[in-house]
Amino acid sequence: MRSALAITYGQDKLPRYTSYPTAPHFSAAVSEVDYGAWLKSVPARQPASIYLHVPFCRSMCWYCGCHTSITSRDEPVAVYAAGLRTEAHLVTEAVGQRLPVSHIHFGGGTPTIMTPETFADLVVGLHEKRVA
Repeated sequence: MRSALAITYGQDKLPRYTSYPTAPHFSAAVSEVDYGAWLKSVPARQPASIYLHVPFCRSMCWYCGCHTSITSRDEPVAVYAAGLRTEAHLVTEAVGQRLPVSHIHFGGGTPTIMTPETFADLVVGLHEKRVA
């Protein structure tokens, strides 16, 4: 690697992605009222990006720094996906309007752990609840 690139993009200048907001930004000072006010202040027709965190894996990677749960069963993942649908619907209600969705990102552990049926149910549920 060229030294200029290492200096520009070195580890000291890039945050390690784990979640959004990143862990240092979580605080008890942010109340439910604050969060609701932030959601209500989203401008009309503002494109939204949706991040769906799926913290499950079949096995733990030795290098992983993410919070994840190891499971060999599909049921906990399906239950969690149903919770994601509910949470997305609650956020949409709090925003008070349907926003255009420009991006949907999946992350966490291994999002491909979802069965095709669970994945389809999640995506259809988001659409039916007018989330995406």
